[in-house]
Amino acid sequence: MTVEHLAGAWRLLDVQLPSGWRIVETVGWDPSTGMGIDHYNGTGGHFSVPYIVERNGIRAFLKAIDLTSAMRSMNVLDALHQITSAHSFEARILKICDGEKMDRVVVALESGQVSVGPNLQDKAPYLIFELADGDVRRRVQKINDGHRLAWWLHAMHHIAVGLNQLHSRRIAHQDLKPSNVLAFGNTRDFRVADLGRAIWDGTAGPHDELLFSGDFGYAPPEILYTQLDPDWATRRLGCDLYLLGSMIFFFATGFGCTQQLISRLSVSERPQTLRGTWKSDYASALPIIQHYFTDLLAELREGLDTAVADELIKAASELCNPDPAYRGHPIDRGRAGNRFSLVRYIALFDRLAKQAEINFRTAI
Repeated sequence: MTVEHLAGAWRLLDVQLPSGWRIVETVGWDPSTGMGIDHYNGTGGHFSVPYIVERNGIRAFLKAIDLTSAMRSMNVLDALHQITSAHSFEARILKICDGEKMDRVVVALESGQVSVGPNLQDKAPYLIFELADGDVRRRVQKINDGHRLAWWLHAMHHIAVGLNQLHSRRIAHQDLKPSNVLAFGNTRDFRVADLGRAIWDGTAGPHDELLFSGDFGYAPPEILYTQLDPDWATRRLGCDLYLLGSMIFFFATGFGCTQQLISRLSVSERPQTLRGTWKSDYASALPIIQHYFTDLLAELREGLDTAVADELIKAASELCNPDPAYRGHPIDRGRAGNRFSLVRYIALFDRLAKQAEINFRTAI
């Protein structure tokens, strides 16, 4: 197979965009075959083809939208509409984020469409982003052991700020995971990436009808048991809180909360979405999930520095509580207003990160 048999997104190498950017390099795949070598996730994209672009000595990251699957669909025009509508929706949200100066969210430098031929499949919608050093899934392994705690606590602080910025506009990320948090330039610049699966309250989007629009490998347990909460904030913002808490598990243990919960479920306890035989509702499964979650918190403690263990265990237990009704900070849950506020967690991660940084420098 060669890229000539694929949609235009795979044939953009050396193309000059009208804005002056030149597409100079593929990222993680062979430009002659389209086969992935190491498909590096530089923006946290879905169904996209990554490139490096350059203009006036500045390099950036281009995410081209792959129309190959649409061209192979039974209804090509409908499939094309779905993909291009999703691209337009993401570009619109990114423009809002840029206008609101959301500095902890990866925003687009440019969006547009380029064509490398006369046919529909030759078109390639694209987004250009600032070039990151990599996602935290990879970067955390390269950090000195002594400095790693301060590093990932700074990341947690910035992630929480990024989510809070999105929530201020009633935008729920829905796909927060290690590959969708990018590190830039230095050890204290982290931003939330990939709004391609986001849900925007009050604005029609391509994923509104989905129970969960993100990666099911990180989904809250109620989603796996197909529980649909009618309240938008509980279903969407509460989900984002869970995904934020899951990042604590990832940084401390190497695995997200959901991955570890699933590994403990027997076939009879697993929902049918995971090829299990559980046939009752989530409310009936909740005591089982809570039991395993308690075990997870105990194991999480073993992966944490004693100086931060108590406070991070408490935060993880609140953010990832398997019961959505008890998710979030207890003080905010008991007040009128935003019961899913992240303000207290932002302050917590900031304080713990600064203290860990001081402890690291003192120990040198």
